[in-house]
Amino acid sequence: MAYLISILGSLNMLRSTMLSKGVITGLLVLTSVGGANAALANEAAPISNAAVSHSSLALAHGVALQAGDQAHVMSDGMPIHINVVLKMRQQAELEQVAGLVRSRVRQPLTDRELAARYLPDHGDAMRVSNFLRAHGFSQIYVSKDNMIVSASGTAANVQSAFQTRLYSLHRGDKAGVANVDVVQIPSSLAGVISAVHGLRSFQERGVSGAKVATIIKGHSYGKDKGVPGAQSSAGTVACQECVHAPTDFPSLYGASNLAPANGQAVAVIGVGDQRNTTYLYQTWASAYGFNAIPLKVSYPTGYTAGDYEAQTEAVLDVDAVATMSGGLKEIDFYSAPSTDLGDELAAVTAAINDNRSTISLSYAATCDADIGQDLRRSWDQELSVAVAKGFTVFAITQDYGGKPGCSGGESSTGFPGSSPYVVSVGASTLYNSANSYSAYDHETLWQGSESGPAATEPRPHYQDAVASVVGAMRGTPDFVMDGDPNTGLWIIIGGYDSTGTYQTQWAVYGGTSLAAPLLAGTYARLLQSGIPPYFWQKTFYDIGEGQVKGIRGDCINCYNLLTGGSNGAYSVVPGKYNQASGWGSWNAGALATGMQFQR
Repeated sequence: MAYLISILGSLNMLRSTMLSKGVITGLLVLTSVGGANAALANEAAPISNAAVSHSSLALAHGVALQAGDQAHVMSDGMPIHINVVLKMRQQAELEQVAGLVRSRVRQPLTDRELAARYLPDHGDAMRVSNFLRAHGFSQIYVSKDNMIVSASGTAANVQSAFQTRLYSLHRGDKAGVANVDVVQIPSSLAGVISAVHGLRSFQERGVSGAKVATIIKGHSYGKDKGVPGAQSSAGTVACQECVHAPTDFPSLYGASNLAPANGQAVAVIGVGDQRNTTYLYQTWASAYGFNAIPLKVSYPTGYTAGDYEAQTEAVLDVDAVATMSGGLKEIDFYSAPSTDLGDELAAVTAAINDNRSTISLSYAATCDADIGQDLRRSWDQELSVAVAKGFTVFAITQDYGGKPGCSGGESSTGFPGSSPYVVSVGASTLYNSANSYSAYDHETLWQGSESGPAATEPRPHYQDAVASVVGAMRGTPDFVMDGDPNTGLWIIIGGYDSTGTYQTQWAVYGGTSLAAPLLAGTYARLLQSGIPPYFWQKTFYDIGEGQVKGIRGDCINCYNLLTGGSNGAYSVVPGKYNQASGWGSWNAGALATGMQFQR
């Protein structure tokens, strides 16, 4: 039986509309394939993928509908936010330079060196800006490195500029925009534009890695303020698999042996309206007697007022960074207008351009196998700049376990956590000792932590020592930190009730979204201790290999190698690097000493 197309309204009317206007105006639900009605199905599919004008260049094919899809062509006035990525100069050479920097062979590049040889020209960025403005786009932002031009417009503006109509598409549990036709650019910009993002958000959308606890152990609520009750620091404790106060984590991971990171700044990448984040953070810090770290919020490419959907993720990230750092010069929060990975990339780019040497990213697409190669290239292009500058991005693998349902079962890790230019972070279940909530006992893998090989990224050279484990592709994660929600962190969250009153409450959260900022905050302490801000992957792997083989006396316990656990696809191999948990978690004090010997 052929594609069975269920259409709201008359099928004959739909067909005549398609023939007369060249668009699809009804709702399409494709439910089966094969057979006699194939011609009708072909009429409903994208119709302009074959012909591209001689004066234009095709950048991306149209999205073909599949069985079960629900789609309709977006009306002309529907709002769209896009990010146009420009081509770098000498990209291959820059990747080589980045490799030398992360191998400690050469010093990081300066902004002047990058601009002189590698970054796009400002004149080219302005040509793209003028092109978008001529086709009706507004709110146009050009990144400081001229790499990304972001703009807001409508579906009609997209069709005018890039010759493609847009679907509103639901496919399984994914929903968003999909380009109907080939995405085209003028041939005059062929040497300038690398990709246009924002036109396939149905499969290129990041997801928060924050998960709320279902079990709360080891704490009681204070009756007066609802603040979590105090924990005993010695003697018999209520549990070993406990939720934790922020005062626990630095001791559990050895960071309390290092000075607070008061001279460092950490960048956190988030989404949406963050006007309440500072208040929630300051309330949380006050409850625990902390001096609040200055929190600077910026919106590099705009935002939608009242979009508080990502508020809890933001608070978790900021609280976790503050928890592990012990104090910072500032936390810089870069908020994207949406979770589309093109918007997230623009926010990361802004942090890199502002020379933030430590960046925490808690959004990822759960299946890197489903990410288009053009988006991969755009991220790797910008992230290679970060590495060449000596900056470190901590990115999550995601929270859907070892078999999250990726297309074709190709991969079980998240993107951009699969990039070779980030420190890829998974999540563990953290156990304190029987005598203290803040004394480390052991860790196992949290079952929700994603891991595994990248879909298309080849194994980077720093993983050659573990090639027998990861194979030919980049293995993830590199490290884990606590992320089991039931051993997670107390935070304060907020929201508006039906009367418009802002309400706050205590809650416990975990997920890989806890693990990445915990690691970023710990790294800030390492930098404060005198470790220069390099992308330290080669060093990280050298230290791990030396610890496992017992050949480096200065780092016999730098990493807490996990004792067990599985995510359904990969299992921990106790005492060794493995595909489930990488090198385990950090013992920060010992690691700082080990890294000093590696310099």
